[in-house]
Amino acid sequence: MTIASHGFWRYRLTNNDGNNKRNSQLALLKQQICRQLPQVPRLNELAKALNISSRSLQRYLQGSNTSFRQLVTECRHQLAQQYLQDNTFNIQQIATQLGFEEQSSFQKAFKSWQGCPPGIYRQRSSTTISRSYPGQPTASRQVMYGTN
Repeated sequence: MTIASHGFWRYRLTNNDGNNKRNSQLALLKQQICRQLPQVPRLNELAKALNISSRSLQRYLQGSNTSFRQLVTECRHQLAQQYLQDNTFNIQQIATQLGFEEQSSFQKAFKSWQGCPPGIYRQRSSTTISRSYPGQPTASRQVMYGTN
């Protein structure tokens, strides 16, 4: 059962009364975009899937201080981080999974997002993960000497 099938999306677009609702609507849009990758969706296709007009979706995004392109970029960035931390896919496979035609395009985009190439990000994240302790965030680790 989808939101669009019950007209719920249209109601939420017009009767928005807070940031939490807006953030959850943007999260739903991102989910739709992420599901369609590696095929990068078009705005009109996404609007059609949500049972609203392209123009209504554009106005909504504009009112949310974002754009369709920015949402696609955020989805790609988030998925790239997950794929790189997972270590299952090589860089070329990740680029393909995210809808980039060339690995070099993905590497350039990732470097603009993170400030480092994907290979370096993968090395850093695997080092951080291997040093973390289960149940404790990396930043809050404490070593207690002589307290036993």
